[in-house]
Amino acid sequence: MGAADAPQALGAPDALSLVRALQALRRRSSVDPGFWSEYAAGLLHLCRARRVWVAEQHPGLDPEWRSLGGAGDATDPSPHLLDSAAYASLQALAARAADKGFALMPVTVEGAGQFHLAVRQACEGAVFALIEIPQRERASLNELILRAQLVADLPAVQPPEAAAAAAVAPPETPAAAAPTAYPVSVVAPSLPAASSAMPALLALAAQVQRESRSGAAALVLVNGLAALCGAAHVALGWVEHDRVHLAAISHLDRFEADTDLVARVEAALDESLAHDGPVRSPEAPALAPLAEALRLPDVCAMAARRGEEPAEAAVLFACAEGRAPGDAVLQDVQAMLSLLLPRLAEMRLRERWWGLRLRDGASAWLAGWLGPRHVWPKVAAVAVGLFALYAAFASWDYRVHGTGQLATDSTRVMAAGYDGRVDTAEASAGDRVQAGQLLATLDTRELRQQENDAAAEAGRFGAEADKARAAGAWAEMEVATARQRQAQARLARVREALSQAEVRAPFDGVVVEGERKDLLGAPVKKGDKLFRVARVEGLYVVATVPESDMPLLPAQAKGEFVLVSDPDRRIPLKVTSVIPVAQTRGQEGNHFLLRAEMQQPAADWWRPGMSGAVRIDAGERNVAWILTHRLVDKLRLWLWW
Repeated sequence: MGAADAPQALGAPDALSLVRALQALRRRSSVDPGFWSEYAAGLLHLCRARRVWVAEQHPGLDPEWRSLGGAGDATDPSPHLLDSAAYASLQALAARAADKGFALMPVTVEGAGQFHLAVRQACEGAVFALIEIPQRERASLNELILRAQLVADLPAVQPPEAAAAAAVAPPETPAAAAPTAYPVSVVAPSLPAASSAMPALLALAAQVQRESRSGAAALVLVNGLAALCGAAHVALGWVEHDRVHLAAISHLDRFEADTDLVARVEAALDESLAHDGPVRSPEAPALAPLAEALRLPDVCAMAARRGEEPAEAAVLFACAEGRAPGDAVLQDVQAMLSLLLPRLAEMRLRERWWGLRLRDGASAWLAGWLGPRHVWPKVAAVAVGLFALYAAFASWDYRVHGTGQLATDSTRVMAAGYDGRVDTAEASAGDRVQAGQLLATLDTRELRQQENDAAAEAGRFGAEADKARAAGAWAEMEVATARQRQAQARLARVREALSQAEVRAPFDGVVVEGERKDLLGAPVKKGDKLFRVARVEGLYVVATVPESDMPLLPAQAKGEFVLVSDPDRRIPLKVTSVIPVAQTRGQEGNHFLLRAEMQQPAADWWRPGMSGAVRIDAGERNVAWILTHRLVDKLRLWLWW
């Protein structure tokens, strides 16, 4: 297509002719006469604009803006001339467009609301395209901005003198180009067969990932693929329940999902799920109706997967004859889609209703656990389930646990008869003793001295009484006689204490308290305990059980007692009485004392005071109750108000 017929093509509303005309402009130089006017005419139809101006900025000159070309409707006699409104908009938008690649502002032209969009061109110099978009296109502004940026790098071929200068000049930094415009390889309608499409596709993938919404990301993706592969239409659909649902169509920001054309597109995308590679319209019958409806002979579709995983999406390309992308390009597109799928899937999941997200998460979790993996956790889960059923319906014998101690009522405390010091100690705890056997003696030297003094005083006062009687001094006789009696009483007390100097066993038994090494030479007072002697007969068990278990014990409950010193022997016992007063045991809380009789004779080596563990039968209880009742009781106490 030459320069002469380019304006006519650009002026036509047909999309295919517009693409071909823009492709022809890409192969021309910006210094060619009429290039920028033809480019403005292409932008006019591409962006559905009222007018388009292309101007170059010359800071410091007057005027600052020089028009390079323009296009407008048939009523505009001089579309290339900058009017005052266009000049003012360029002045206001140039700085932002130079920084971000484009800038947009609402304006009022001839009493009607419009939008002025400034797009920086990727050629040398400060060249900007100013596009006047009608108010009715407000909903499509994002798409129109993207369209304008996709062609902002025209021309793709430099003039000969510029190419020669570029051959000797250092390469330009990326910052010199418009920040948001695609590189030449991204927006080119077709790629040379000898070059790889992957760099361009990766640039497109980066553009897609900058979007925050799945719908916008899908639209950027299909528009970019359409520009890259020279396709008239590109469609993207998501796989749900083994069916493809259309998500985006290039150059359309919205579409009706229940139309016949959308159904044909989805049928063509469904066809691609059954194939590992791309399917094309001549070979796949499902693609033929779509190609006929679109009047585009080359239609191909392919499924998008992540490795060996099932297909998550499908892409369809509808192209003019001979413009379908080759297998190498489609392979690169497949690789690019495998990188984008996790990000797109994450955005789609995040935008869904929370109830659906919860349902899908639960389904995925169940699928993972009910699938062929996680064998041992599943075995453990089955075992736990079976045990839960068993615990819910089975019963065990429940036993109340406590502590116990051997006791007897036949005990005697041997105490000191007077204040003094232990002279000898003949026994220790654990010794067997006979009745009358000497256990200890107290020091009697001081008592002997008191005995001698008391006896002497009694004799002296008796002599004085006899002398007074003989002399007839009856008053003196009475006084001496009274003193004699006092001395005799004191003597009797001393001799009584001397009789208690020896501590002897009251009966045959065992010393359960008192140690020879502690008593020997120790000072004592009257009534201090020296020994405790017990008969090894009539032994019984004093059991201690927690207060919380007391309601569970039946009357005359039976159980077992195990001594710490003989844990292999189980001694049967029977509860005979309960002491009805609780006793506090520090952090362990309140406990009750039970008296229980042993149901077998006591062994010779058993001694009162021996301790052990007690288990008392409380009858059958549900297994689940046995395992959880303590926790349930604590929770009931904590949650009570």
